[in-house]
Amino acid sequence: MTPAPPHDPDALTAALEILECPLCREALERVDGGVGCEAGHHFDVARQGYASMRGGASTATGDTVAMVEARERVQASGAHDGIVAAIVDAVPEGARWIVDLGGGTGWHAARVLDARPGLRGVVLDASVPALRRAARAHERLAAVASDVWRGIPVQDASVDVALRVFAPGGGERGAAELERILAPGARVVIVVPEADHHRELVDTLGLLRVPAGKAEEAAASIPGARVLSTTRVSAVHELGRDEVLDLVMMGPNAFHHERAALADRLAERPAPVAVTIAVSVVVLEVD
Repeated sequence: MTPAPPHDPDALTAALEILECPLCREALERVDGGVGCEAGHHFDVARQGYASMRGGASTATGDTVAMVEARERVQASGAHDGIVAAIVDAVPEGARWIVDLGGGTGWHAARVLDARPGLRGVVLDASVPALRRAARAHERLAAVASDVWRGIPVQDASVDVALRVFAPGGGERGAAELERILAPGARVVIVVPEADHHRELVDTLGLLRVPAGKAEEAAASIPGARVLSTTRVSAVHELGRDEVLDLVMMGPNAFHHERAALADRLAERPAPVAVTIAVSVVVLEVD
């Protein structure tokens, strides 16, 4: 393979310090058109700046354009500012690398990088619409297309902080992969919805119901890890109907409902609509 011309390291080039080939687990380097390893595996870098490193036969696609756009509007509104503040508080000074698993547009990771100038990050996600945004979310944040529940293309013991915000854990395999990439003393910051999250909307709109105990499940997700803290972030927001629809359609309910049908149901309710946003931020530390 022909090496790419030398240039000042960008976020993706810098991230090759911790990324690895998802097929053979060898180190990666920048090559013409993308990144590659000594075994000859090549992964394209899109013109928007994210690397496509799914590996294997993954068919994961992640969130749609409409879901990503709804999430951006919610985040811009400030409704989730309390959540991201709790995430930032959980990230220690002096950490070098943060990896956001299922990190979408990179909004959470970028806010952490703003608060921790010495930190660099990688967002891993399956959604192309989200990654196009993540690639430009922060100058120290690399974006990589990856099906993290099949494997995490990151080197052993290389990550100081891992984020998992509203993203599934991937079961025992996902926990083992996550534990593999964590450096000694690393932290895992997990954000999960509580049972009263969006409680005013669940019955009215027929939404997915959040089961109780998700914080306890997150706390036990990595065998042997210590629970440093569990912080509940909760607030009731008065929202317009379009804002409510964005809250609903930014997440998994979007795969089960049509926005127009939900809008018809909401039209029967007076506005603004009171909506509870309630999550737990669980912080674990590994030896």
